[in-house]
Amino acid sequence: MATRHKRIVAALDTGGSADWNDDHIADFSDEVTLYEDFITPAITTKWGVWVNAAGVAPVIAFVDHHSFVFLNSGAAQLDWSLMKYAFNGAPGNITYIDDAPIFTAAVWLEKYDAVNIIGEWGLMNNAEDPTLANKDGAYFRIDGNALLAVTGDGAAETTTDITPATGIPEYGHYRIELTGTNCLFYVDDMDTVAANHTANLPDSDLTIFFYADSGGVADTEMYVDGVGLSRFRYKG
Repeated sequence: MATRHKRIVAALDTGGSADWNDDHIADFSDEVTLYEDFITPAITTKWGVWVNAAGVAPVIAFVDHHSFVFLNSGAAQLDWSLMKYAFNGAPGNITYIDDAPIFTAAVWLEKYDAVNIIGEWGLMNNAEDPTLANKDGAYFRIDGNALLAVTGDGAAETTTDITPATGIPEYGHYRIELTGTNCLFYVDDMDTVAANHTANLPDSDLTIFFYADSGGVADTEMYVDGVGLSRFRYKG
């Protein structure tokens, strides 16, 4: 669910500090919000987890006095680690482009190799394999030491290099805003659009995913601090 202030004011209306310092309330008037902070319950309660070859299954870990979910790809060819959000107790799709979903996540990339595709996170069709080319979705990708914004419709994809001038963030804040006409990507600066895609937008249902891949040469170690998804409530 979304949250709002208890008091709704019109333009130029006045009020005291108590109006703004008061607690927020749950509100279903416009949107529904999902948030995961990876403290409890166990990761497999709300997420499906997979590995390939010598990949390590995602786990909730307490590292540097902080709670994360940890993905370790493994170091050899075809090693990877994957997690996807669950629907009704099993991995499944939870949203669609017409819901105008907004995905937000905080990701710590502790270790990865600057070769090939080593990580992706965002929204994808649950039925598709994470290694599939042109998969339905809107997500971030690291490939060849570049941070890319990606949209795919199952047949083709659009990619934009959005690597900040200072390089791929070690501790990054990421957002995707998807609508029926375009997809906006943000990195750290939530006021500045890093990429705006209008082509190859996903046309299938979507779920949240995080994927760490060895790139065939080294471990990728990804820590996810938290993830949120807001989407319009259903209005027929």
